[in-house]
Amino acid sequence: MAAVLSGHARVEELERGQRTPTEEERGENISRDASTSSSDQPQWEDIEENPKKSARDMSPSIFQRMSYHTKGIVALLSILILVVCLNTELDPTRPEATKGLAVLLIVGLWWLTEALPLTVTSLFPIVLYPFLGLASPKVLAKEFFKGTSFLFIGGFFVGLAIERWGLHKRVICAVVCNCGSRVDLLVGGFIASVWMLSAWISNTATAVCMMPVVQSFLDQLPPGHHSFKAAVLLAVGWAASIGGLATPVGTPTNGIMLGQFSTFWPDFGEFPFAQFVLYAAPISVFMVWVGFCFVFVWTSKEKVEVNTEVFKQMRDELGPITFEEAIVGLDLLLLTGLWFTAAPIAAYPGWKQFVAPLVDSGSIGLLVTLPLFVMPCASELPESFQQWVGKERCHSKSLLGNNPKHILDWDGIRLRFQWEILFVFGGGAMLAYGTVSTGLAGWLAEQMSKAAVGEFVFILMVTTVVTFVTEVVSNMSTMSIFGSIVATAAQIKGFDPVKMMLVVCFSSSFSFMMPTATGPNMVVYGTGLITVKQMAKMGLALNIAAIVVASIYTCYVLPCFMGSTFASLPAPGHGGGSSN
Repeated sequence: MAAVLSGHARVEELERGQRTPTEEERGENISRDASTSSSDQPQWEDIEENPKKSARDMSPSIFQRMSYHTKGIVALLSILILVVCLNTELDPTRPEATKGLAVLLIVGLWWLTEALPLTVTSLFPIVLYPFLGLASPKVLAKEFFKGTSFLFIGGFFVGLAIERWGLHKRVICAVVCNCGSRVDLLVGGFIASVWMLSAWISNTATAVCMMPVVQSFLDQLPPGHHSFKAAVLLAVGWAASIGGLATPVGTPTNGIMLGQFSTFWPDFGEFPFAQFVLYAAPISVFMVWVGFCFVFVWTSKEKVEVNTEVFKQMRDELGPITFEEAIVGLDLLLLTGLWFTAAPIAAYPGWKQFVAPLVDSGSIGLLVTLPLFVMPCASELPESFQQWVGKERCHSKSLLGNNPKHILDWDGIRLRFQWEILFVFGGGAMLAYGTVSTGLAGWLAEQMSKAAVGEFVFILMVTTVVTFVTEVVSNMSTMSIFGSIVATAAQIKGFDPVKMMLVVCFSSSFSFMMPTATGPNMVVYGTGLITVKQMAKMGLALNIAAIVVASIYTCYVLPCFMGSTFASLPAPGHGGGSSN
């Protein structure tokens, strides 16, 4: 306890400007809760070694830190919910809706409290739905693992290859070294680099990889400027979260939205990769700009002198581009090109209908990334090839882990792959299926549709609720719960259901206030250079800005991109056969 209290005292001293952080403190993760023993705290070294941990893995919720009595209370509440719902009828015309509500509330309760890991709770639907007579395990299994899961597997593979061979470090050094000595350009370079990388790599992994580089930059600043340093750290964390919005593989919530789309409208086919980027990238770029402005709103009175030598030195230490970096970079470019051009875009018909009509984004991702498992490293190639390429390009100075024989191998994947996301994907897909098939989504949507509000106010309400719910509930759980309900309500009110699903999808990533809300937030807080008060203050401001921006964008700008693409879609349904 004393260690924890002294940790908070050191943060307060730093915030008041009484002294500068020591070398030890720069890498120390100061406790975020005085009620927790120091042994329970997430250590920065743990985060750096295992970036696949979620924010809630790295910082246990209050429910996880409490005794088994808490799990017992949650279990009793679940039983109470089940008893009440089995003896209640929401709508005589929808006899299964009340049972569907019981499943939704029970899964939501365990997700919210995290009394069990999200991965375990994600398996609840395949137990509850069959026992309540709502859906068979055979049908639910088809929902659990879908094409969207393979899309993320391919995205993870290429992201892990980028991390393994240090390509991300070269990207940020290239950007920052060309920004000169102007502090606004340098911070903008950091944010742009992190944003670009997080569109393809896990948001948490991006923040973990970039944080040592950012801290090296902050270490070069003159003493003081604590508010500026905190603002830069926050901006980098925000950029990692916002960058994930831009592509289907950027964050799991995007994948869940695409999976729900396939479940609700199976006859439409796959949601095109390029179309999603067209819809999501503009708001992602604008939100990064808003976050960048917040840095200088907060620090507008400070004049900061910077020295870019640390990045030039880092760039020189990396040496020339290695053979492995070139292969991974080319692989990413090829993958991006194939993803973007596979489906029709305006008058362009898309290549897959001429080459392989049955492929989807998931199979394309695996087609391009699986060869990395058989591609040998330069050190394993013949001596003559190494001399032709150049010896200096055959030995990476930024390799993560031991010397491998291939660009990717199973040992590296097994330790760093985010397996839990696939479980939450599946659990969310089963929950969405059950919510629609039982009639619960229709009943809830009818209640929401009774609110006599226009489209903009409806979007504003949804964005506000989802943004603040996702501060305490995981992003993936939030999308899983709200996606089907909001889409059905939008259909009843005469709004575009796909647009409303995008509203929920975007808002699920607006988690800027609390350390435990997202992985990047926890990584930033783990530096020990920022307090919860600072994060909550600036995060609340960005949350409000995000709500306003997202509401205006989705109501007035997004329709210009979407046109009438989804105008003919029926009410959200469910493919996959009978539930018996």
